[in-house]
Amino acid sequence: MELEPQFNWSRYLDLADYEQTFPAATVDQSEMDWLTQLRSKDMNFTRSEKGVLYGAVVTWQNPVDKSDRRSICFYVTKEKLITIGLSESIVTLVAPYSPAHPFAAFYTILALQLNTYFAGIDQFETELFSRQDELRGSINEDSLDSIFALRDTIENWSDLIVPFQELVMAGEESFLDEDTYLEDLSLKLATKRVRRLLMLIEHYQKDIEVLLDLSTTVSNFRGNEIMKALTIFTAVATPTMALGAIWGMNFKIMPELEWKYGYALSLGLIFLSTGGIFYWMRWRGWLGALVRMPKNSRPKK
Repeated sequence: MELEPQFNWSRYLDLADYEQTFPAATVDQSEMDWLTQLRSKDMNFTRSEKGVLYGAVVTWQNPVDKSDRRSICFYVTKEKLITIGLSESIVTLVAPYSPAHPFAAFYTILALQLNTYFAGIDQFETELFSRQDELRGSINEDSLDSIFALRDTIENWSDLIVPFQELVMAGEESFLDEDTYLEDLSLKLATKRVRRLLMLIEHYQKDIEVLLDLSTTVSNFRGNEIMKALTIFTAVATPTMALGAIWGMNFKIMPELEWKYGYALSLGLIFLSTGGIFYWMRWRGWLGALVRMPKNSRPKK
């Protein structure tokens, strides 16, 4: 189905394509400002004026290298709509909605673009739940790296969706005097999808923070247990080291060296003092098992 709009909709592949047909002598100042900012490579901005909405919104960005991204540039008035970099597949999907004016067409585009993000959010949800199952009962030194990777991914989603939320609010601001625009189904659809996506992102961010807190807490406990074990070992081994240091001296006169049962007595004293310290610490409740995470109790198939 081909779109035959009832208004002036100019579509361009890229900025160079738009500049080739740009009639500098006849355009409004706002359109000149729009072109100036597009030339400055600012690919994520929104400007709202009375009866005019223009800017650029990033529709995809590489989580690893955020300079690698794609965007849609737009200029919306009551009479015309200009888009740069809009996929023809999105244009085709706009047709069934039969937008009656530029505002409706633009927010239909936004709603359709937002709809494509739910599949990615669902994929992230699957990855998050899988990671939660893996981390349950088996948090190790690699856990923080995997949790940070999840957090980077959800933050990338948040960076994509928040500009759409701004666009919804900016559209209401620019065309505040157009009651029919503010009641348009395309604006309502875009608004609801933004809210739903932000709700999901907020929920998953909380899940990730819980995982991060759990991993950090377990790591701190394990570190404390290691220090505790080393402290206990040092305390228990102190008699052996002290008595060994005394009897390892090289003085000429050391009566113990002449004792018939000196060796047995020294071993007995070492074992007795070591055992005494060990049981005293146990009586005080200073000995304990290392922290263990609960085992993953999955039902057997």
